[in-house]
Amino acid sequence: MLFNSAMAQVSQAPSQRHRPTIERPTLSSVELHDVARRVTVLISERNAQGETSNIGSGVWLAEGLVATCWHVVKNKKGVIKISLGSGDVVTFGEESVATGNFLDYTATVVASDHAADVAILKTEQNPFKSHQTLVRTPKQEIKPKLGVARIDKNIPAAGTLTVLSGYPLSGWDLVSQTGNIAGTSVVPPNAVIESGNPIKGVRIMVSVVSNPGNSGGPVLDEHGSLIGIQEGNLPSPVKDETPTQAVYLRPKKDAAGNVLQDAQGRIQMDAAPMFQNSGISLVVPASMITPLLKQAQATK
Repeated sequence: MLFNSAMAQVSQAPSQRHRPTIERPTLSSVELHDVARRVTVLISERNAQGETSNIGSGVWLAEGLVATCWHVVKNKKGVIKISLGSGDVVTFGEESVATGNFLDYTATVVASDHAADVAILKTEQNPFKSHQTLVRTPKQEIKPKLGVARIDKNIPAAGTLTVLSGYPLSGWDLVSQTGNIAGTSVVPPNAVIESGNPIKGVRIMVSVVSNPGNSGGPVLDEHGSLIGIQEGNLPSPVKDETPTQAVYLRPKKDAAGNVLQDAQGRIQMDAAPMFQNSGISLVVPASMITPLLKQAQATK
């Protein structure tokens, strides 16, 4: 009887009352791409000689905090930059200003999980509070369009519409692509990514073509929520006229990455299998990002 009374009291407690599920609106393709492009950043590195190279993509998790893949920033000795562009070509009169115009903000790694292949970067300044102009034309001032991603730790069902956004092939152009959830995959034991990092956990498979430079870029669901960051893609073996694996020749290297030569000074060559992009991209789920976000937010 006391048990039933206690249960009755608990059932009336406000914190235990049934809360109606909040329906999130499904965005149009145009709306999804707009959201994706607002939360996406270009990540670059400036070396000691002042030269800048693009190394990957990232996504705003909060003002001043960007998520990317650990392999994007791993062992980088130069200054890491978060670069913000307009995402579009700006035209005025007969002139066009391409997307190669960026505002750069110095950033440092404040949290990372190497096995999850996730890193959180923090900018020294808050770009969301900045009034800097990206492009100035005779008639207008163009500023970066920024937004913070809304995180959903759930993995969407197969077939769910997705958008991948980033800077593929280390280019200066922001590219967003529509795809869909193809499935999920458990990382095999002792698996490593191309950079040699051991990886763990589950990966979301998305039916969309990704390329180097996309790594760390956001993948959004049909509601515009961040479901993860792009890590790589499933390579597909190239076959010749027979079912035999095609190969190509490449220089042999030692453990330090030096090209090996024979006694006559000729470069030693090695046969390596050829692969092509399968069109299936691997995505690190948002659930593996949120613990690092909390850690980064606690960093002063």
